[in-house]
Amino acid sequence: MQLAVERFLVGPYYRLLKHISISGQENIPKDTPVVIVSNHLSYWDPPILCIATRKPVCYIAKKELFAHPQFAALINLLGAVALDRKKPSLSSIKKVRQAIQAGWSLGIFIEGTRSKIAGSMGQPHTGAAYFAHTYNLPILPIGLIDTNKKDGKFQAHIGKVIEPGADLEAKTWEIMQALSQLTGSKLPAQTMLDRG
Repeated sequence: MQLAVERFLVGPYYRLLKHISISGQENIPKDTPVVIVSNHLSYWDPPILCIATRKPVCYIAKKELFAHPQFAALINLLGAVALDRKKPSLSSIKKVRQAIQAGWSLGIFIEGTRSKIAGSMGQPHTGAAYFAHTYNLPILPIGLIDTNKKDGKFQAHIGKVIEPGADLEAKTWEIMQALSQLTGSKLPAQTMLDRG
């Protein structure tokens, strides 16, 4: 259902009215789920991960987004799973595992929230690296550009696959470097990361 909604309703809207351009689709692994990792600029961003990859996507979303019932219903329809970044529940982890087993990819915005400073990325979280390592999934970086501009043309640049690794902090900064190269955004200062 998610793919149908994205392909026949959301996708045409983005292409016709937001003039979205997508590059790098040759980098998408065809026969395996991936951890799709992106920067985050606006509420327009989540559907782009599905539109760009043509894969069903289970979005990892902070639990605060589920506080409003109507919005929660919408993002549930789009495949979101609520996650407490400080103390993930067993039910959330189970839903993620079930999605992967069903062939879904994971979609994660590495900053955990929208970027606050134009042209710069916020501090990342290690969740993407954690899920990739735990389930041995390749990481697919997607750099988003101008999705926060009212009259901007949305851009999604898909980078080369990054292999998972046990050093979550090092892998997180490797992902951030890839996203910086794809978007031209500045990296934040490297500090001890929040493992969420």
